Amino acid sequence: MSNLIIRKQKSDCDVILANTENVFKDLGNCFDTALDERKTKMNVVGSIFGVLGSLTKLTFNVTSCAIKNAPKAVVAVAAAKRELVGVIEEEYMDYKKQQKEDALNEKIKQLSQKRIS
Repeated sequence: MSNLIIRKQKSDCDVILANTENVFKDLGNCFDTALDERKTKMNVVGSIFGVLGSLTKLTFNVTSCAIKNAPKAVVAVAAAKRELVGVIEEEYMDYKKQQKEDALNEKIKQLSQKRIS
């Protein structure tokens, strides 16, 4: 038997949550570095770039997730629209049918009254 390594691919939500956690962790480190009097200005600048890097990665992943899932959203909206239009058409046809039945019943009633008189 061969050794197969099966890696579970992370979902988009897992990746985005992990990146968000990293942004907050880097932001905390940035504040710690900025408030620590023993740190140099270069350390502070480095921690600021770390936060910016994390934010860029998060933005990239959110954007790619939105682009990747946009066709699914379009299909879902189109399906909902078709279903809604179908229901509206059905209700309209039922309404028209009822109107015709009411008109026919009214004519029958009028003809019946003429016959009696």
